[in-house]
Amino acid sequence: MEQKIKNVLFICFGNTARSPAAEGIAKALKRDKYPNELSNITFDSAGFFNIYKTAQEETIDYVKKSWNFDLSDHKGKIMDEGLLKKQDLILAMEKRHLKRLKRKLKNLQNVHQKAQLLLEYAEISGNPNIEDPVNLDKKKYDKIMEQIEKGVLKSIEKIIKINRK
Repeated sequence: MEQKIKNVLFICFGNTARSPAAEGIAKALKRDKYPNELSNITFDSAGFFNIYKTAQEETIDYVKKSWNFDLSDHKGKIMDEGLLKKQDLILAMEKRHLKRLKRKLKNLQNVHQKAQLLLEYAEISGNPNIEDPVNLDKKKYDKIMEQIEKGVLKSIEKIIKINRK
């Protein structure tokens, strides 16, 4: 039997675009679509580095417009062992993030089981990497945000099924 999932962390390189978007979308789904099913689940995000300290304007605008969720007060954070230890599921945006995480935290119990790629966990076929949208044009940026949306939606559906068992 799979362990119940109560803490989910989305990670990307800088915690300014992809992972804050995933966190915001997950929180919007918790608020609007699955308030009962997700009531005991926390969603968070972090990165390996955080140069900008806040979410990208494009990410804030997209999540606000598409999900009516305000990320303007997002404060980027760098993942550390304490944050990672308390997670039941860690969803990365790119293979290199996953590889780096597993190498950096190889002594963390169950890191190989609880750390996965967002799109693979969501069972979305095709390229499992979600490109960094920073400095891309709006059309490409929005396409990447749509990938994140699909990954988060399917992942949440999977989490709900696991937690019902």
